[in-house]
Amino acid sequence: MDTATLLWIIVGAVVVLGVLGVIIYLAAKRGRVQREHQRSEDQRRAEEMRKDAETRAIDARENEAKATRAQADAQQAQVDADRLRQEADQRQADAQDLRADSENQHRQADELDPTVNTRRGGRHSSGTAETRPDPAGSPAVAPENRPADRTSRRENDDST
Repeated sequence: MDTATLLWIIVGAVVVLGVLGVIIYLAAKRGRVQREHQRSEDQRRAEEMRKDAETRAIDARENEAKATRAQADAQQAQVDADRLRQEADQRQADAQDLRADSENQHRQADELDPTVNTRRGGRHSSGTAETRPDPAGSPAVAPENRPADRTSRRENDDST
């Protein structure tokens, strides 16, 4: 082999090595650019994820606060219901006491009234008193026909 051929082979090898070096350099640079781009993209996505996580944490705290408020409202409603139930029971007891007093007053009035026969139970189940003859000889007047009883009967009808 002569020197010229050897020289061309060496020049060709250097050119090939140079081209390979340039290709390797450009590929490495491109890889670094891609890695840098990927890294900045990952940072951007991580920042978005942090913002989403923070928003969700705020939403969770808000929902917890709403749940706590709803639970407090429910407890307050329960207390109010208990209070109203207690008040209703008290009013019912008061109404029963008034009813008993009214019945007692009716019974006492029947006992005082000489025209009501209290031996046979006094008042009829229909609410009218059983009449007995007046000892003075005047005809007996049934209590429902007396003006005072009509007035009290109207008052009883109005209250119901």
